[in-house]
Amino acid sequence: MTQGPPNQPNTTPGAMPPAPVPARAQAPAGSVAQPGSEELIYFGPAKHGAYGWDYAKWVLASIAAGVLATLLGSIALFQSWPLWVLSFVGLPGILWTFLKHSTTRYKITLRRIEFEKGILSKSVDSLELWRVLDVKFSQNLWDRMLGVARVTVMSTDQSTPELALYGLPNARELFERLRDAVQIARHSNRPMELVGDGHSLEHVGHIGH
Repeated sequence: MTQGPPNQPNTTPGAMPPAPVPARAQAPAGSVAQPGSEELIYFGPAKHGAYGWDYAKWVLASIAAGVLATLLGSIALFQSWPLWVLSFVGLPGILWTFLKHSTTRYKITLRRIEFEKGILSKSVDSLELWRVLDVKFSQNLWDRMLGVARVTVMSTDQSTPELALYGLPNARELFERLRDAVQIARHSNRPMELVGDGHSLEHVGHIGH
């Protein structure tokens, strides 16, 4: 009986060709986050000084309304009116600012930044440090008077290309620790490799230089 050549593909009519091997994501050596990457740098709200202007404008609004109430009170037509109520016109704004401050939380680790906000509803944004391109520290005259500063984080994240960390305690120390954490994250995390049947190779992610 004559046999065909070895490894000859099945040519039986109606036979289905073999299914292609699906692509799979593999992490190359070194892509695993290093131990201690979840070490907490900071957790909590910003300082009240970060909302200094918001508080100030509502206080000024109350003062202006109080002055207006005094002037109107000298007019006979308005003397029977409870104009003193105008002095509290800024109270809802002050209360809203306080609630906004108390419900905004920052969580910063050696791996990511999480930003939680919302009074009636909650939203949480997360930024992986290996996506960060640069970290900047700035402090103008008003910030120095209030004892606060701004740490700006610029990244390749499409949803959060620029994140301002304003009014966090010990801002200068936070800036330095965050800057070092970014360098560690960018060197200890590599992109995922998409491998399949050998016809394509795709890199996903970002490598810091």
